[in-house]
Amino acid sequence: MAIGLMNNLFTPYQRGGAEVVTQRLAAELIAQGERVFLITTRPKGTGRKLDQEAETAARLKCPIYYLDSKFRHLAQYSSGQRLIWQISNLFNCRKYQQIKKILQAEKPELVITHNLMGLGLLIPKLLKNLHIRQKHYLHDIQLLYPSGLMLYGQEKKMSSWPARLYQALARRLISSPETVISPSAWLLAEHEKRGFFTGSKKEIQPFKRPVDYIPRTASATGKKTWLFVGQIEIHKGIFFLLETFKKITEPTVRLIIVGDGQKLVEAKKIAAPDKRIDFLGRLNELELKQIIAQADCLVVPSLCYENSPTIIYEAQAAGCPVVAANLGGIPEIVNDKRYLFQPNNQADLLEKLNYFL
Repeated sequence: MAIGLMNNLFTPYQRGGAEVVTQRLAAELIAQGERVFLITTRPKGTGRKLDQEAETAARLKCPIYYLDSKFRHLAQYSSGQRLIWQISNLFNCRKYQQIKKILQAEKPELVITHNLMGLGLLIPKLLKNLHIRQKHYLHDIQLLYPSGLMLYGQEKKMSSWPARLYQALARRLISSPETVISPSAWLLAEHEKRGFFTGSKKEIQPFKRPVDYIPRTASATGKKTWLFVGQIEIHKGIFFLLETFKKITEPTVRLIIVGDGQKLVEAKKIAAPDKRIDFLGRLNELELKQIIAQADCLVVPSLCYENSPTIIYEAQAAGCPVVAANLGGIPEIVNDKRYLFQPNNQADLLEKLNYFL
């Protein structure tokens, strides 16, 4: 069977967990003998990695269609520019026509959509017009709030009149796919209570833990290693974590930061006086597994409502304990509830980290 996958970002432009899930799903379907193709975006203008695009397609052994979009660098634009872009994204006729040609050429029986920001919300209508079945994966609140991010303590923004207007438009455009899949009950409930997917079959499917992990081993140096993996951005709680870590005086503990982002330089500046903190940048899959295997705990200090962070599944597969903010869908997947802390609460996080001193 021919199956199309759509996500707004993909290797080599990946940024978060949705890209990881899409890639694993593609590999799984291909291994089952399905004919798979992907539709995604690339940065418009500068930032293209054409050689890596070709390498990704060759490695996965499936066609990947990269469509030009400003989405990858949207955060760099002014609020007014982002607003104009968000409106045009809802009714992106150019992407509609581009994707229509791809679908007519590939002739899929099923399309599995993920994050559509950057590809446009006319895609569900296109699939219905072409009589193609659709399954939709929820990864965040992009259909409820344009940025896809809601910070702890700012929940009222979700009920503001601009947000409700956006939700009404998104609800009408996304309509009711054949099946809607959410890794967390929390995220599905957030959509349902706002009237989304009334005619869809709904499933809650936590992500599968990876099977190709490296088992956790004891540190050869005797030092404690705490690990952060994610975007170096305010909403991921990196600055909250750094300031909290400074309050720990134990010299035999170190904090390893894996990832990159727009706030990397600022984060390094804040961490510079503390020689126990190391920044490793973005790692490949094997390097990340090796770091997780050496960690005493993974810290997920998110200040935004997360769905079901894939890094938690990575850590759990390796037997690495997870200390995480009690927010969004995170409590559904953290095994030991003792390690959940109140978001943005330094005292509570410090108490939980004391388990690993």
